[in-house]
Amino acid sequence: MKLKKILAVTLCLSAAFPLAACKSNVPVDTAQSAAPPVESGEALTPEKGATLIFRTGGEDSDLAWGKAVAAKFKEKYGVSVTVQKGTRENLKKAKLEAVAKSGADVFMLSHDQSYQAIVQGILLPFDNNIIKGMKADVSSVALKTVTKDGKVYGAPVSVETSVLFYNKKLVKTPATTFEEIFQEAKTYNDTKQNKFWFLFNANEGSSLYPMLSTYGYNLFGADGNDENKPNFDTPEFLKGLQVIQKFHELMPMKAVDSSNTDFLNKQFTGGKAGYIMSGPWDVKTYEKANVDFGVIPIPTYDGKQPKVFSYIQNAHVASYTKYPKAAQLFAQFLVSNESAELLYSKAAKITAREDVSKVSGLSTDPISGAILEAFQKSAPMPSVKRISYFWTVIGEIGPEVFDEKLSPEDAQKKAVSEWNSLVQTES
Repeated sequence: MKLKKILAVTLCLSAAFPLAACKSNVPVDTAQSAAPPVESGEALTPEKGATLIFRTGGEDSDLAWGKAVAAKFKEKYGVSVTVQKGTRENLKKAKLEAVAKSGADVFMLSHDQSYQAIVQGILLPFDNNIIKGMKADVSSVALKTVTKDGKVYGAPVSVETSVLFYNKKLVKTPATTFEEIFQEAKTYNDTKQNKFWFLFNANEGSSLYPMLSTYGYNLFGADGNDENKPNFDTPEFLKGLQVIQKFHELMPMKAVDSSNTDFLNKQFTGGKAGYIMSGPWDVKTYEKANVDFGVIPIPTYDGKQPKVFSYIQNAHVASYTKYPKAAQLFAQFLVSNESAELLYSKAAKITAREDVSKVSGLSTDPISGAILEAFQKSAPMPSVKRISYFWTVIGEIGPEVFDEKLSPEDAQKKAVSEWNSLVQTES
């Protein structure tokens, strides 16, 4: 299947639409009225003397891409862009800067945080001319993650999901089921030598979700938009917790230790692990380590296909920017074909553009092709206010179940109780 068609299928699956979701603070309803979009009948041009600050995502490769695309933007528009490496705290920082009315003009957020930023009124709605241009180039479904009440508050830049990377020197034939991986791990794992056949972060909700979803658990319903129904009280959720418990046999280490991504990556790049669950954000890391690796979608378990969350990384313009025209033009440029090629070559990430066939190298890359294929089996991460409640609850019970400190049955009860407590804080 051509990559263009794969991406189209993927985004159609993601009506509610990843860099990586994690446990976050309980949301606060601080919705404000953002500045109105710039209305003009002419194409935007940068303000005289405009200079911008762009804050990328949290990976080193994001910074490399940001600097490269900033240089291209300056060539085209004559506007200098200072590039800062961001973190998972980009939203928190953006909130503080919005109060101070000073900071990054353009910054990246994962799409669940985009929703929070929109309702909190810290983003600038885009000019209709910018919107028109993006509609011609970017998936309409991806644009939904930055659209509210008919206004567009950002530019979808890249799409992400989790996959399994495997070391070809250790894995001769990649597994199609987790049962195969479990069986191989029995003779390979050696905790004294820190040898683990399979590695993943058991301390984070996003990487635990495939296990939770194995038997049909759906967060916030089939469409992911009913935030009144976390479905923690369902038998599917209980079975998912049992799978998390089972996976401790596959990776016998403490959940908190598995959250050390540097350690996990060193084990994989050092040839001590056959498989690691990660995503496109680590492709460059493995390439630089000269690992001969392949990529496969998450395998089946007990004949069932686990679901992984999918994500979109969006670029937003701060509501306080002194140069709204230049900032919007830069955000739009981040989804241009030039930027898409740099995103692929510098960061090994996949553009949210509708057509990837013109992105040099991407359409023939087997690694990116496998990642795009994995999107077909992914579940869009819900983009609702209460998603942070989910991260809080799963971040508390998931690791305890994995470490066998809490039974699945008791964890289910705790999840329901914790959820209800968080909801009550809203009133």
